[in-house]
Amino acid sequence: MSQAPVSPIGDETRPAPEGLERSLGVGGNVLLTLSSISPAASVFILGGAALATYGTGVFWGFLVGGVISLLVALCYAELGSRHPIAGGDYALVSRTLGPASGSAVFFLGLISLPMSQAVFALGVADYLGVTIAGMDPVVTALVVTVIATVVSCLTIRTNAWVTGTFLFVEVAALVLLTTLGVAHVERPLTDLLDPQAIGDGGSLAPVGIAGLVLVVTQGVFAQFGFGGAVYFAEETRDPRRNIPRAVLWSAVVTVVLEVVPLTSVMLGADSIEGLVGSDLPVQAFLEQRAGHALSVFVLLSMALAILNANIALSLQAGRLLYVAARDGALPPLLALPLSRVSGAAHMPRVATVVMGVISGICCLLPMTVLANATGSLVVTGFAFIAVAAVVVRRRPGAGEAGLFRMPLWPVPALVALLVIVAVVGIGVFDPSQWVSLGVAAGIVVAGYVYHTVYLRSRNGTQFLMVEVGDERTGGTA
Repeated sequence: MSQAPVSPIGDETRPAPEGLERSLGVGGNVLLTLSSISPAASVFILGGAALATYGTGVFWGFLVGGVISLLVALCYAELGSRHPIAGGDYALVSRTLGPASGSAVFFLGLISLPMSQAVFALGVADYLGVTIAGMDPVVTALVVTVIATVVSCLTIRTNAWVTGTFLFVEVAALVLLTTLGVAHVERPLTDLLDPQAIGDGGSLAPVGIAGLVLVVTQGVFAQFGFGGAVYFAEETRDPRRNIPRAVLWSAVVTVVLEVVPLTSVMLGADSIEGLVGSDLPVQAFLEQRAGHALSVFVLLSMALAILNANIALSLQAGRLLYVAARDGALPPLLALPLSRVSGAAHMPRVATVVMGVISGICCLLPMTVLANATGSLVVTGFAFIAVAAVVVRRRPGAGEAGLFRMPLWPVPALVALLVIVAVVGIGVFDPSQWVSLGVAAGIVVAGYVYHTVYLRSRNGTQFLMVEVGDERTGGTA
């Protein structure tokens, strides 16, 4: 088989393929990655929604979700060190498990990234509404999507500075939330160990196993995004060493910034019934403990946090589509414009704009559909990453010096996979999860069918010739 074009991944002294510029250190990568996760928006939007539905089950849900996240982060760190390529999950899986699985994960990312943007964007009106009444959530979400797409077409360093500034505001809001909870503790931590939510009679009732499984998936989704560090691998200096660092730092900081404030809110609320019975629990707690003026300021800051998340997610989404096009995973008519990098900005602008359009379309879907479906897509993608982390050391070049190697391999990957399978398995018995699980399964099947029907017979694509030889170049053979 002929040698396909290779990418000088190991050479940090010059631009990566097609003009992506290596201008980020670990700090810049972490700022972009944390911004895509948006811990503050996750706490206020996803955490608040989980509190209203699952009550104090949020404590276990986000804590167990955090453990899963850290285990999966070790998988991302090892895979990212081995394959520091800008395509994120798609690049890691296709180059470890093969092109068929890579195609399935590409389809998952093609849907889950725009959906994640839409989930955040649709929440903006709730926060701007404290000063501007009557804002239409869909129109507001579309405006946020347009702004995020435009900003994400600027240089990567500019985006790192922009998202870093907004991220500082997010962290300040979470510190305030934690301080208010700790300063007004109303109950011991042991009260949260018995998960309770509002039952049919309007009073607190135990949360069942199915409910805990669902809130774990919400916790995983809220903390999802640390693997986003890999999307910037071709723009990060010394990626084999720095990508694992960026992944692990992003995961640890995210878990702390989400679990601690939510726990503080549950401990510091006047009553659990009043907290979980509110339509917007976190906002209600903030109003109760901080007063109206400070609450309005924080809620407006959340609008900036959501915009920040959408900018970072837009950056990732554009790179997913760009790398897939560069790999030849798309028909040539689409691949040619999508694999271009525009001008001095060194950004895949066409791919970024296309993903922005898809995100805008997702904003038209109901919020409940988006949240549940995205959670299932994220968990499904984690399963592929965990399997890839088990397989990767059997690939050629796995013993190469300088690569990150997870402690106690393959235990973290196997434990993560076991928990993921258990979560999905229990969800199968819950009718409310059938639609979201069916969507995830359907997308995976569509990816495999796409590979079988279209890609497998096209031997000239880089996508099919995934790297099996020269791992240092990140190329294909």
